Amino acid sequence: MPSVADPGRRGDCLVRLTLKDLVAVNRSESGLDPARASFGLTTGDLLKNPFVIYVLSFGAVLAVYQLGWSEVYPALSSALLIFFALTFLVASLLAKQVAGAIRATKEYQPGQLPKYTALLLLVCFVADIVYTGGIPLIMVMNRQFDYAGQSLGVPHLHVFIVTASSAFCTIRFADFLYSKRLRYLAEALLPLVYFFLIFYRGPILICLVSWAFVFFIQRDGLGMLRGCVVAALFLVIMHFFGVFGNLREGRGAIESLGHPTAAFENAPVPRTYFWTYIYLTSPMANLQLAVNTLTPRKEKVAEFVVSEMLPDALSKRILPWLGAEQIKPPQVSVGLSVASLYGRSYVYQGWLGTSLLFGWLAALSLLYLRLIRDSPYRVPCLALLNTLIVFCTFQNMIAFAGLVLQLVWPLLLGGWPFFRRK
Repeated sequence: MPSVADPGRRGDCLVRLTLKDLVAVNRSESGLDPARASFGLTTGDLLKNPFVIYVLSFGAVLAVYQLGWSEVYPALSSALLIFFALTFLVASLLAKQVAGAIRATKEYQPGQLPKYTALLLLVCFVADIVYTGGIPLIMVMNRQFDYAGQSLGVPHLHVFIVTASSAFCTIRFADFLYSKRLRYLAEALLPLVYFFLIFYRGPILICLVSWAFVFFIQRDGLGMLRGCVVAALFLVIMHFFGVFGNLREGRGAIESLGHPTAAFENAPVPRTYFWTYIYLTSPMANLQLAVNTLTPRKEKVAEFVVSEMLPDALSKRILPWLGAEQIKPPQVSVGLSVASLYGRSYVYQGWLGTSLLFGWLAALSLLYLRLIRDSPYRVPCLALLNTLIVFCTFQNMIAFAGLVLQLVWPLLLGGWPFFRRK
């Protein structure tokens, strides 16, 4: 292509610049092979782009919802479907805008954490369990521990342990994939063992999802064989999620909450899958119930901003100053209390609130992608961002400090020389 840097030749160059040249420039800048590109995104890009993950995650929930396996779920309204269609459109446009930055996120230098990190966390794990007075898993099995009425772990330290160990788990798994050193895999498994012993299913799922995204980033997509393996693992995880749910809450607990329909009873799937179905779709059901039954409190603008756009570690201290407390969306069944990213925002401000919250999620995602651009932990950071977006189908993860902090720790580690291995 002719250069346009020389003012004396600029007019001539502009005349000679053909449509073919423009297409070539666009392909060159995007780094795309036209034989593999689809709207500017390759298959590998789709599995690690946070805005594509938003579309796939909420789209999957909407699709699974249509199975109609619960008697307590309302039908999805056209207004709700139109809202999601519009957010999917905006997310798709943003996905193409950040495609270059996402595509460049692949290279990673393993082993940057100091060797003592695993030992430090191990000491914290032991202290947390000792303070609790025993291993919660065994105590629950013996009916000696009730999560609803008893606290777990060392106050304040417990939050650090859970969030830091989840971030550590993701970083160490990236170290393993990029180096093939089994030591890193063993260290990555330590937090999962800890979460298993304290009977935390949520953090285990968060770690496994972040591992999947690290894998997608490192492999730059999935082939047919790996895709089948991942699907099989997902089915196994769904089963054990239900097994642990029955163990923790008692057999029949989820059926009393979700009221399975004949369609589920006659479906050729394990009964344990009802746990996954309810956890995936009940937040959407609660959102739809709010749309059907509530008039938004549109005068509560300050409460909306504090409650929905700030982490709960801050909002629970600021809301009392405003003479308010965090509202709760309606529930299709008592005990199913979450309503996805958008439930509370709809109660506060209606569709304006949900639109503002989507914009806030998009803005924070763009900001985070900018912050991690030069981070040595860029790969695990992107995996954690995608994980946060996946779990926004469950509740507002922007306001959940337990997951937000997992994104913060790698940023601090990358910018603090003390935590870099010499």
